[in-house]
Amino acid sequence: IAGAMLQQVILRSPVDSGAFRSNHRVTLKVIDKSFDKNSTGNDVLAKGMATILQAKLGTTIYLQNNSPYGIRLERGWSKQAPLGIYSLSFQSVTSRYK
Repeated sequence: IAGAMLQQVILRSPVDSGAFRSNHRVTLKVIDKSFDKNSTGNDVLAKGMATILQAKLGTTIYLQNNSPYGIRLERGWSKQAPLGIYSLSFQSVTSRYK
């Protein structure tokens, strides 16, 4: 489920410079508060999946994006993602497991 959620937020992320898409963070047990404004990496999915695969049953997995404009994007600020990113991804993934 965490892997599906990560894939969805990456695919739904609007792209201008690539900074938002490349700053999705996956951590176990602790929150990552970092943001790299110069990041344009394409390895976000691979890094995130590697972290997810380390999780044991019951481990809290955090999936977040600390972009300073992330809240605006979630509220429809981008024409590429007028309905948000994380909320739609959550709805899409959870509907598969009802």
